[in-house]
Amino acid sequence: MTQDTTASWTPAERAAFAAKRRSRNIALGLVLGLLVALFFGITIVKMSDGAAPAPAAALAP
Repeated sequence: MTQDTTASWTPAERAAFAAKRRSRNIALGLVLGLLVALFFGITIVKMSDGAAPAPAAALAP
């Protein structure tokens, strides 16, 4: 098994590591959110065939 190297860290090193991890997690969350929004937008465009629906008055005989 691997050794736990964080046991010998000073409080300042732990705080720096936590801050770096937090910023990395926020960036990853933003990228994931943007990817979800992109897929959602692509799905909406594909379902609507890229055209806006016709007004109800234009469909009446």
